Amino acid sequence: MGGGLAGGLLALALAEAGRGAGVVLVERDAQLGGNHTWSFHETDLDAAGHALLAPLVTRRWSSQRVRFPGFERALEAGYGCVTAETFRDVLSTRLERAGVRVLLGRDVTALGLHEARLDDGAVLIGDVVLDARGPAVDAGSARSGFQKFVGLELELLTDGPWTQPVLMDATVPQLDGYRFTYVLPFSSRRVLIEDTTYSEGSLLDVAAIERRVLAYVEAQGATVSRVLRREVGVLPLPLRAAPAPDPDEAGAIAVGYRGGFFHPVTGYSLPLAVRVALAVARARGRAQTMEALRVISGQLRPQRRFGVLLNRLMFDAMPPASRWTALERFYRLPSATIARFYASRSTLWDRARVLLGQPPRGVTWRGLVGAVRGGT
Repeated sequence: MGGGLAGGLLALALAEAGRGAGVVLVERDAQLGGNHTWSFHETDLDAAGHALLAPLVTRRWSSQRVRFPGFERALEAGYGCVTAETFRDVLSTRLERAGVRVLLGRDVTALGLHEARLDDGAVLIGDVVLDARGPAVDAGSARSGFQKFVGLELELLTDGPWTQPVLMDATVPQLDGYRFTYVLPFSSRRVLIEDTTYSEGSLLDVAAIERRVLAYVEAQGATVSRVLRREVGVLPLPLRAAPAPDPDEAGAIAVGYRGGFFHPVTGYSLPLAVRVALAVARARGRAQTMEALRVISGQLRPQRRFGVLLNRLMFDAMPPASRWTALERFYRLPSATIARFYASRSTLWDRARVLLGQPPRGVTWRGLVGAVRGGT
């Protein structure tokens, strides 16, 4: 259930494993993939993951940059992205060829252990029901921070100054929390620019943030010809330690963001969506599928707890205007430590390196102790 990133990759992995004829993919919108751009580091995926994702990748770069006041760094590691357009076109073709039944414009009214009821009255029966419909409706009911963004894909009148992605440009004014600009240059005259904030609140003034994006482009010496596409997102980031999500014994199996398979600090979901898709494609039947996901959840448990702690340090131990200093400190660490963090494979020593040393500017000891106590 759900034809976004997680559901689409699940269907693709099953199709590539020769099991497409037994798969039904249900999406409530009129097309797969929604209106998103998903990015990943080359080091996020193993060989099998790269093989699954390869036909969906829109663009690759050999390096990325980060920028903070008084500090800039190039990360010499590959980076790639999947756009909704490429995802939709390639996925639709491959699923059709493999015999996957795709139902568009159909919403789910009820899910059970082996069935899904749709809004037109149809009932689908299956051995395994996977719920990949994104964050649950009450995902923000528990105390959360939020990563929220407005992105504009732009056509430029002349060549822009960007030749590689800028993961974080935190030299912009710090508003509403930790704010940075994210840049993906698809070509010299086509670029996606997102204004992103780590904030306590989930509200977005889309029009105001679009104006900030356009002002950023102008400040970088580029001229906009036209806006090709708009992208908006609000992702809840956990601030409370919780048990690793466990597949439901009595109902559908939650995957993707809904199932907790996302990076708790960055919000990145593509690497874990690939890992889950490959594991499900290798499993046979509900019992094996649940066990495969339990294994992944167990592997992610220390990563998730560490991520929650980092979120609490950022949101509770630091004033909003100083949060950027925590990320600046992180990006001074060794490249391998950064890579494993993004891939949700941080070692115990990696986690220690992130925490040890002089605290970032703005951290109070009282806030630090409170954050640690609250996150355990």
